[in-house]
Amino acid sequence: MAVAQAPAPQKKHLLVLGEEKGYRHESVSHAMAVIEHLGERTGLWDTTIRTDTEVLTKKKLEFNAKNLNDFDAILMFTGGDPEMDAQQKADFLSFIRDDGKGLVGVHSAAITWVHWPEFVDMLGGDFDEHPWLTFDAPILVEGNAAMAPRVHPAR
Repeated sequence: MAVAQAPAPQKKHLLVLGEEKGYRHESVSHAMAVIEHLGERTGLWDTTIRTDTEVLTKKKLEFNAKNLNDFDAILMFTGGDPEMDAQQKADFLSFIRDDGKGLVGVHSAAITWVHWPEFVDMLGGDFDEHPWLTFDAPILVEGNAAMAPRVHPAR
């Protein structure tokens, strides 16, 4: 008796956007390469890496360049205010809200477009500030039932 196998999931198309305006994180290039490598290794997605926002549109671009219609999700390791016009912003919001596509914000994405309320809401918040000041906080170490929890002072 033959057992029917479920069809392999269709490979996704991921846009990795790594543009920063203002502070530059040294890890962005490496992070984008790692995401691309993970897609290749798992076979779950193809990666397109961009360092500009031209692709964030649904309009047809010159020279067969990809646009939002070609992707299932966007991973953003961005910062500051990358340039986008009003139509690009509308297309970007439609990509997520209307088309049900994915958005992954990595690290500094929380300092991207902080004055664009719709993006901040979609991302779930924005960057407040680094905790430059430190404080003593207890650390609770929990073990199995045979070990009672112990509280250790912060080091």
